[in-house]
Amino acid sequence: MMAGFATVLIVAMEPFGLGGRTMADFSRAMSRRGALKVAGAGAGALAMRQFTLPQQALAQEAAPGVLRWATDDEWAGKEVLDPASPDRLWESLGALYNRLVKPDNDGLPVPDLALEWSPDAGAERWTFTLRPDVTFHDGRRFTAKDVVATVAHVLDPDLQSPSAAVLEIIDVDGFETPDDQTVIFSLKQPHADFPMLMLHYSMYIIPEGSSAEEIGTLGIGTGPFRLESFNPGSTTRLVANENYWEGVPGLKGIELIPIADVEARISALMAGQVDFIDGFSGSSVAVLEANPNVMLQELPSGNWTTLVMRCDQAPFDNADVRQAMKLVVDRPFAVQAVLQGHGVPANDHPVWPGDPYALAEERPQDLEAARELLAGAGFPDGLTVELFTSDIQGPMASLAVVYKEMAAAAGINVDVKQTPADGYWNDIWMNKPFCTSSWGERPADQVLNEVFRAGATWNESFWEDAEFEQLLDDARREIDADVRRGLYQEAQQRLMNGSGNIIPFFTTDLRALSSRVQNFADTQRDLNYFTVSVE
Repeated sequence: MMAGFATVLIVAMEPFGLGGRTMADFSRAMSRRGALKVAGAGAGALAMRQFTLPQQALAQEAAPGVLRWATDDEWAGKEVLDPASPDRLWESLGALYNRLVKPDNDGLPVPDLALEWSPDAGAERWTFTLRPDVTFHDGRRFTAKDVVATVAHVLDPDLQSPSAAVLEIIDVDGFETPDDQTVIFSLKQPHADFPMLMLHYSMYIIPEGSSAEEIGTLGIGTGPFRLESFNPGSTTRLVANENYWEGVPGLKGIELIPIADVEARISALMAGQVDFIDGFSGSSVAVLEANPNVMLQELPSGNWTTLVMRCDQAPFDNADVRQAMKLVVDRPFAVQAVLQGHGVPANDHPVWPGDPYALAEERPQDLEAARELLAGAGFPDGLTVELFTSDIQGPMASLAVVYKEMAAAAGINVDVKQTPADGYWNDIWMNKPFCTSSWGERPADQVLNEVFRAGATWNESFWEDAEFEQLLDDARREIDADVRRGLYQEAQQRLMNGSGNIIPFFTTDLRALSSRVQNFADTQRDLNYFTVSVE
C-alpha cells in the first residue's frame, strides 16, 4: 500500500460483448433499470478490481460542514489553479473565483462581478459596470484593471490557453477603464452575443500583477472559498471566505479528492467516504438509487461523449473514411445500450438541443453508404483500426465497445484498447489517432471555436476547414438573430460532414450526493458553491 493511501476492493463488471446476439436481440432485452446488465458498467463475468484512494478521504466521520468532492484526477497530478490553463483543476474554479457573469438555469448570462452591460450600436464596444466593494482573498480591492489583466493573461501565447480561440476576438490594446467600476471592451469584429463569451471558465477574474506561477498555485480570487492547501494528485483543501461579498458560505470547507476511476468514485460515495460525484454513466443509476444514503440528481444537458479521429493521420485523413465511420452509428440504440436512456441522440455536432443555435438534423445509420464510402477510399474489404479508451469518464469505455459492434456490420474491425484512467488525458487524448473523449456543455459559439477551429489548443481531431471558420466569424458579427442562427447552423452542417468527431449522443447530467448534502437543488444545473451546505 502506498504511504498516505488506502486500498479498497469493489465488485466491477468487465466490458461487455454481445455474445453472438444481434443488436435487435440486445435491444429487446434492455430496460432503463437494467443497469448492471448492460454496457455502462459492462455485462459478463464479475471481477474484483482494486483501487487506491487518498487516505484522508477515508475518515470514519466526515468533518462537520466540509464537502468531500471526488474529482476525476483529470490531469494526473499536473493540475494548477489557473482558470485559463489547459491543466486547470476545474472543480476549484467556481469556489475560488468569480466571473463577470454567471449562467442562469437556461445558460444565459446574469450578473456576478458585473452588475450590468450594454453594447454600442454596432456591438463592437461593450461596457460593463462592475460590482463595488469586492475584495480578493489577499485583501486587494477588485477593479476594472483586474478584468484587463485577466483577459491579457488568457490571451498570453506562452500560456497556450484553450480559450484563446474563443476570446481572441477581444482587442487587448483597446480596453478603456474610465473608473474603477467601469470596463469597456473593444472587439476586433462585432459580436452580438459577446456576454455569452464571458461565461467561459477561463474568465474567472484574477488580480492584476499576478504572475502565472502565483495564479497556478495560490488561487487568489474573489470567490466564496479561499485556498488552505493545494496538493495536485492528492487532496486539495479550501476553506470558507468569511469576507465574501455575497455573505458567509454555507460550507466550512471543500475537499477535492482525486479518484481517477469512475467505479472507484462510485464505491467511495456508497461507502460514505466522499459526498459528491459526477461523470458516471446511466448504468450506475440503479445501484446508486438503491443506496438509502445517496441522493441522485438528473438534468438534461449538453454534455457529450465522442470518438475522435485525427484528421491528420491515416486512414482518417480521408474525409470519406471519416464519414463512413460516422454512418455506422445507430444513435437511438447507442443511447439505450450505453446510457440506458439517460440521454438523447446527437448527430456529430456538439450543440445540444437546448441551445438556441442548435441544428436539428437526424443522422440515421446507413451501413450500405458506409461500405460504399470505404470502397471508394480504397478499402473495399473494410479496414482495421485501434480505438483507445478508458474508464476515467462514465460512458467512454462502454461507447467504445458498442461502437465496435456497430462498425463490424460495415466491415470495420475496431480493436478496442482499454488504457488506465491515470494519465489518460496526458498520454492518450490528442496523441492517438482514434480515441474516446468527453466534454461538458458549452454554448454554441464557445464549443465550435474552442474545439473545432484550426490551431485551437483543444482541437482534438486536428480538423481544418476555412469555410467553417468563416461561418463562425460571420455569425459573430451578424446583428440579426435569425441570420446569425442560420450561420451557426450552416457551420454545424459542415462540421457533421467533415470533422473527425463521432458524436452519438448528449448525456443527461447525472450526479450523486451523500444524504448529508443540503441546498443543492435538483433543478440547479450548476453547483452553487455559496449556497450548498452539509450536515
